Amino acid sequence: MRMLRAELLKIRRRWASYIVLLLLISFMALVYVLVGFSIHRGGGTSTAILEFPSTYAVIDQFAFGLLGSLLAVAYAGAIAGADWNWGVFRLVVARGESRGGYIVAKFAAIAIALFIGVLIVFLAGIALTFVAGALAGVDVGDPLSSVRGNDLFRSIYLGYPVLLERAAIGFAVAVLMRSQVAGIVVGIVLYIGEGILGLLLTAITVVNSIDGQPTATGVQWFQFLPFSIGNEVLAHASRLPGEDLASNLQTAVGLETAIIAVAIYLVLAVGVAVVSVERSQISS
Repeated sequence: MRMLRAELLKIRRRWASYIVLLLLISFMALVYVLVGFSIHRGGGTSTAILEFPSTYAVIDQFAFGLLGSLLAVAYAGAIAGADWNWGVFRLVVARGESRGGYIVAKFAAIAIALFIGVLIVFLAGIALTFVAGALAGVDVGDPLSSVRGNDLFRSIYLGYPVLLERAAIGFAVAVLMRSQVAGIVVGIVLYIGEGILGLLLTAITVVNSIDGQPTATGVQWFQFLPFSIGNEVLAHASRLPGEDLASNLQTAVGLETAIIAVAIYLVLAVGVAVVSVERSQISS
């Protein structure tokens, strides 16, 4: 607990903790305002994205989708890699602290920071929905009614583990490569690269199916890749219909199976980081 409190204090003082959150909310605000004006001017945008519970699908995409995941990977890599750049690890070892305990405490602090960030993003998203609704002249409804409230909680408890797993990968990369920059860059490249690979393999699978028709082809092995399996979990949360082409071309992985796979990747990523520091030289 002592190391966890110390890590939380360090995170609270890092500018990255505020810049990442500000970037995400600022971009979300821009999109919501533009959507509100578009609907008001009759731009053809569906009003469903400003009505609860459908709007939770939009907030999901900001918190756990491409932008949120990239920022989480970069944030975890930046926090983990900074200790190597600043020589903090040598000081920790010299003081006789547990190496593995130190890494676990650092990731636990990142997990807490991300959870707080997710809550803030959802609160901001709900507030922006009302702002955009007022601009568009749309009644957005009650975000916490009995049924719609369940959509909110489902979005968070399904999305947060996915975000945490992706952050853990960026965290592990930064620790393994002992570099803040490498943790950010390599983590983001892995995320984007896997997404491109998944789309290519999906296209190849569909083309090779019967008559090349774009029909569901069954669960494929590449759906269990680290970032792809997270998308399978997110697919069970509230989402806008038809937004993911790949999901319409292949059979979805079961929710329980996908959650277990995400948990395994999360544990493996943190475990790899722990093993790495346990085996590293003290002078490093």
